[in-house]
Amino acid sequence: MNPVDLELVKLKRQWQKVVSKNEEKPMLICIGEKHETDLFDGFIKSKLSEYEESDDVFLLHYQEFNGMNSFGQTLLDEWTEFYEMLKKSEENIPQWDLKNPEENFKTDAYKAFYPLMELKKNFPNIQDSKIYIYIAPLRISDTGELSLWVKEWCRICEMSENKDIKLVWAEHHTYRTLPNISSAHSFRVEVDIHQLMQNTAAHTNRKKNSPDTDFQQQILIASNHLSKERFKEAEHALKTAVKLAKEQKNKQGEISAYFMLTQAYTADRKKEKAEDDTYRTILEEVEPDSPLAVQMYMNYGSFLLGNSKKSKAEIIFEKAAETAQKIGEYAMAIECYRIIATLNDTVLTKDKMIRYFEKCLDIAKLMDSSAREQSSLRFVASMLILKYEGDTDKKTILNNEMKTYFGDDWKVSVEKPKAG
Repeated sequence: MNPVDLELVKLKRQWQKVVSKNEEKPMLICIGEKHETDLFDGFIKSKLSEYEESDDVFLLHYQEFNGMNSFGQTLLDEWTEFYEMLKKSEENIPQWDLKNPEENFKTDAYKAFYPLMELKKNFPNIQDSKIYIYIAPLRISDTGELSLWVKEWCRICEMSENKDIKLVWAEHHTYRTLPNISSAHSFRVEVDIHQLMQNTAAHTNRKKNSPDTDFQQQILIASNHLSKERFKEAEHALKTAVKLAKEQKNKQGEISAYFMLTQAYTADRKKEKAEDDTYRTILEEVEPDSPLAVQMYMNYGSFLLGNSKKSKAEIIFEKAAETAQKIGEYAMAIECYRIIATLNDTVLTKDKMIRYFEKCLDIAKLMDSSAREQSSLRFVASMLILKYEGDTDKKTILNNEMKTYFGDDWKVSVEKPKAG
C-alpha cells in the first residue's frame, strides 16, 4: 500500500466515526491545511471507485456558485440529466415527480433537496442508502449568498426530519469561506506531512541519492514549507528541484517546479518576481505547441486576472486558445474563449463577449461527441441564448444546433443578463 493510500485508509476510518456520531446533522464540514483538504477531496473521489463496497451514494459537484437562486437548479439539472440517461438504458425506472413546495424560500436550495428526497424514497436501489452531496465550487460569485444557501439547505433538511441526505464541504481551517454553520458538524483532518514525505520517499525511491529521488524529495519538502507558509525555505527547495530536473533533462519536472515557484512567490507577495522571472521562464522553457504549454498559458492568464491585469490576461488566454486549437485540444480552446467572453460581460463590451462565445461554437464543429460532452459548450450556448435577447433567428439556429449535439434538454442554469 502506497503512503497516500495509507492516509486515505486513516481518513476512511475517521469519516466512518464522524458519520456514525452525527446522524442528526444535515451537514459535515472537513477543515484542515490545504494539503489535508486536498486529501479529503481525493478521499471523496475514491468513493466513486468501482471497488468501493459501501451502499452510500456520493454526489460530487465542482460547478461554479453563481448565486443563491440558481445553484440548486444547477445541481438538479445534473441529476435530471443522469436520471434521463438511466431511463433510456434501463427498464422499469421509478417515476420521479418534481413538485414545488408551497412554502416560500429565500434561496433555491429546496430545488435540489426535495427532488433528491423524492428520488431516494421511490428508487429501490437507494432507499436504504445515505446520500452525501459534496459541493466544492471552482468559483464563488458571492460568499454571503453561498452561506445563506447552505443554511437554508440545513434548515429544510432538519424540517423534513431526514437523516440520510447530507451536504459535505471542505475548507482551510484558518481562511474560512463559510461562517459558523450551527447545524453542521465540523471535523479536523490532520496528516503528518513529515511522515508522509518519509514514507513517500521510501516507497517510490528504492535507490538512495539518485537524481530522481532527490528531485521528488525537494518537491515534497517545498510542499511542506508552503503549507506552513515558510516561503523562503520553499523557494530554496524549488530552485534546487529546478536544478536537479535540468540535470536529468526532466523537462516536465522542471516546468512543474517552476510553476510551484510562481505559487510560492505569489503567496509571499512577490508578484512581480512571479511574473517577470518565473512565468516568463516557464513560457520560454515549456515545449511549444504542447498541452503543457496551453495549461501554463492558462495558469499565467489566471495569475494576471488575480492581479487585476485583465487586458494582458485576455492576450494570454487568446494565445492559449490558439495553441490549443492548433494541436487539437479543442475543449481547452473553448474554455479559454469562454473565459475571455465572460470577462467582457458588460453593456459596453457585449458584442465582444458574443463574438468570443461564438468562437466556441465554431470549435465545437471540429470535436467528436464525447469531447463536446466534456467541454463547457452547454454553458456557452446557454449564455448565448440569453445574450441574443430579441434575436429570434439566432436563438432558433443555436437551439437546433445544441439539440443535435445534446438532445432537447441541453440547457444549463446560468446567470440572468445584467441589468441595463
